[in-house]
This record gives sequence, C-alpha cells and structure tokens, in this order.
Amino acid sequence: MKPEIIAHRGYSARVPENTLAALEAAIRAGAEAVEFDVQPAACGTPVLFHDAMLGRTTNGVGPLRRRPLGHLKALDAGAWFGSRFAGEAIPTQVEALAHLKGRVRRVYQDVKGYREMEDLDRMAAVTRYAGMAEFSAFVSSDWIILDRLKGVAPEIPRGYTVESVATFPEAMDRALADPGSLISVDIGVALAHPERIRSAREAGIEIMTWTVDDPQQAEQARQAGISRIMCNEVERILAWRNGLA
Repeated sequence: MKPEIIAHRGYSARVPENTLAALEAAIRAGAEAVEFDVQPAACGTPVLFHDAMLGRTTNGVGPLRRRPLGHLKALDAGAWFGSRFAGEAIPTQVEALAHLKGRVRRVYQDVKGYREMEDLDRMAAVTRYAGMAEFSAFVSSDWIILDRLKGVAPEIPRGYTVESVATFPEAMDRALADPGSLISVDIGVALAHPERIRSAREAGIEIMTWTVDDPQQAEQARQAGISRIMCNEVERILAWRNGLA
C-alpha cells in the first residue's frame, strides 16, 4: 500500500510555513493531507504558529501567547521567507480549516501549547464547527494535551509524538488504550529502531514519521512499515510515491 504524504506546515519548502499560502501550495502540488501547528493567542483564539516566540517567522517580537489576535493579524508572516510573500498573515484555525475543507483527505493539527485547558476545548470546538472532526487528528508531544482532547473530543483521533526511543513504550501503551490513535515518530528514531515500528504495526497501530525530504529515506520508511510520511518537499516525495508499483 502506498503511504499517505503529508505536507509539513503546508508546502514549507517553497512557501512560508503555517500560512494559507503554504496550505494552498500543498493542495496545488497534490498533497492529500496537510499538517499545521496550532496554539492560542492571548485572547484564546487558536492560530497557526510553530514557535513560542514571534521573531523567527514574523516581524513581531515576544511570545505569541501574550499577543491578542488583532496584534498578530497586523504582523507580516511572509517577508522573512521572501519578498514576494510580504504581507502574508498568521491564519486562525477557523480560516485554515475553512480553506482546507473538502480539498484534502486529512488534516493533522499539531498542538504546540495552551494558556489554560479551555484553549484546548476551543480547538476541538472549532474543528467540530468547521465540519472537520472526521477528517482531522490532533498531534502533540505534550500528552497532557492529548488527554484533555480525548476527554472533550474523543471522536477526533490523537497522535502521540515520539522524539526519542525512550518514550516509545509509553506512546505504544497509550495508543493501544486509545483506539484509532497513531504514533508520530521522528524519522531518525524510526529508522534506528525498526523493531519498535514492527511491534507497533503488529499491534495494529498506524505510524507517521517526520520530516522526510529524501526519496531514499522515504523508501526506507515505507519498508519499515510506516504508512504516513510528512515532508517539506511535497512534489519531490509525491513523485517518489507516485512512481511506486
């Protein structure tokens, strides 16, 4: 079976990450699934953003979660990547899901943090209201976040992020106790410990990996039993996948 190819933060190799332009570029390139990062503004509105601080990908400064939506919307989230993207805004979760609805098979929402637990409830409510619950999964390296989301939105699958092999056993235990969930594993960890991937697959757990931009590495992931591959270089990895027999 050919693996699912997931555009990491949109088509982030070609377009500024976590923007509507990046999501659109991923769709136009043929990605069947996309991933984006989400966390709340100071007012509680969920927005697409990876870092805790604004400086790397905008002309703003300071912590994102201490800035209200109006402030964030006035920032430039594109010029850092290239002048032709100047003026690109930080999207809200509402805007992103509306943009993606009916255009991709699945959306992976990587929850980077929260101010209070109610922020997580809001992310789940937004996903439901957008009609995207059945087409989404919440992913996080903070499993407290996933515990909360499981409680408020059990119908939206969860992905337990594994950044080191030491956390794999607990991730597997959690996934086994959480039907429909998956494990998201760093590609280096996955390829260094194929026995872990094999045991998870034998137990019926789906495995996703990130960030794979080399076709040879993508093939190694597929051979290891990984069925969902996240990439920045969307067209390159799609070309590999589409060339499979």
